[in-house]
Amino acid sequence: MRINNPQLFGDGLDALAFEQMKMSSYQQCHYAFLRAYQKAFKGESKQAIKVMENLIPSCDDLRVRVRLNALIANISVIGGNYLKASNHIDLVIQNAEQTADTTTKTLAYSAAAIVYNLLDQRELGVKYSELLYNLEPTDKNLCHLHYSSNVHHLDGNNPPKEFSEIKEMSGQCKSSGNLLYSQFLILDNIKWKLAQDRLDENALGEIEAEIRNIDAEIQNSPYKNILGIFAAIKAKFYWFKSENKLAQSHALNALKLNQDLGNTEQLIMALEVLEKVSKDNGDFQSSYNYLKKINKTQLSMYDETQAKQMAFMAVKHSNLAKVFEIEQLNRQKEVLELEKKLANQEANNQRLIILLILTVLAMMVLWLFKIKKRHDYFRDVSEIDHLTKVLTRKAFEEQVKVQLENCEKTNSPINIAIMDLDLFKNVNDSHGHLIGDWVLKNVVYAIKELVEENMILARLGGEEFCIVMADVDCETMRNKLEMMRSAIETLDCSESGAKLSVTASFGYTSSVTSGYSLPLLLTHADVALFDAKKHGRNQVVKFKTLQGRT
Repeated sequence: MRINNPQLFGDGLDALAFEQMKMSSYQQCHYAFLRAYQKAFKGESKQAIKVMENLIPSCDDLRVRVRLNALIANISVIGGNYLKASNHIDLVIQNAEQTADTTTKTLAYSAAAIVYNLLDQRELGVKYSELLYNLEPTDKNLCHLHYSSNVHHLDGNNPPKEFSEIKEMSGQCKSSGNLLYSQFLILDNIKWKLAQDRLDENALGEIEAEIRNIDAEIQNSPYKNILGIFAAIKAKFYWFKSENKLAQSHALNALKLNQDLGNTEQLIMALEVLEKVSKDNGDFQSSYNYLKKINKTQLSMYDETQAKQMAFMAVKHSNLAKVFEIEQLNRQKEVLELEKKLANQEANNQRLIILLILTVLAMMVLWLFKIKKRHDYFRDVSEIDHLTKVLTRKAFEEQVKVQLENCEKTNSPINIAIMDLDLFKNVNDSHGHLIGDWVLKNVVYAIKELVEENMILARLGGEEFCIVMADVDCETMRNKLEMMRSAIETLDCSESGAKLSVTASFGYTSSVTSGYSLPLLLTHADVALFDAKKHGRNQVVKFKTLQGRT
């Protein structure tokens, strides 16, 4: 009733209200859980969470604890409280491991698969989908496993599976009653293909056939998210077909459907189509405005992804600290027990007591050292890009914000440039990702030789890097960037084992032109980079205001 008939579910709870005095403690807790679920279903999420958090301490039965923590985690992750969601789904798993009840374990694994997928922890989403299917091999759980595996596969930047295989999985989901996952499997596959820079006629024909096959089914969907994704997919498809009017119409429809959904992948896809159409039509003002919206949306999505990762890592670090604390307490207990026994022995055993105490203390010091190493490791991982050994985007933003504040206080200039390797995708496509990684590392080695004390170098993502230089004028910045451009252009790539050459384009701006706002500085530098790419690549371009641009 709870899932299929909310009205009948509510009537049943009202009838049970008169039977509470006859209920066991487990039944009373379960009844209170169902009432909290009813609140959550009506949209009263905060009140539902408060009721359940107050209920947990009084409910000893693990079955109810799993249900309560699972529902809190699910509501919290949808509401954007990723730390609470991570904490409660962790409690769900801990409680499930302490019971042999199959129904409770099934509920726990199902909740974990859903919540971890929403937290972008795809490997864990697959792991708990597999555990769920192994525990209860139903068609419904097999569909869940198909969906989690496909999302994890695509997130790993792997080529999508063949349409025939995706169709088979989608059909299995549909036959099990899960139409939503059935549609997501098809749409995710099409969306990945449309994210490529180029598509040949065969690929476009295959995509067109899939769009036609699923069109009627999607149009009847009650979910705005599904409709928005489909509209964005159609917009991108028609842009590839050079049918700009249709592309623009579907992109605007995608924006309308996405109004209440926040920052999503389909929003970025629709904005990118509108930007390309505007540029094709010669409307560079609109193109620029759409670029700003894309940049703002991507930054927000990046912040949200970081928030999810930080929440997940915070819970894992907390658990790790608890493990170490328990181990230390156990060792301290062992020390006390040994001291008590050895205190009653003869004097000739005193040396043994001292030796044992020193050994245990040494072990405790070793554990503390391991904790510190683990802490330092996670700190370094979060600040340094593992491939190029320069700052990550998160660490870059933190350092530059401080530098911007200092420069603004002293009215000192600061310059920001974005560097992008020209046609880098061709390197990966033609020579493979290992050669691509070699190029990225050696490009960074080349420009690091030119980095000075007052400069910051960071990787924004992919083949895109940012260079910041404070307390110098624009001409000095340009000269430095030209030196970097020349160093990259003359880079000897023969050691890579591939026959290739590398160039880079630079777009930069100054606080004199763009102010001290980091988002605006990055946007203007990105516009200048766009101009550099547009006018032939392998050059350094400074951002000009709209009045000064041609």
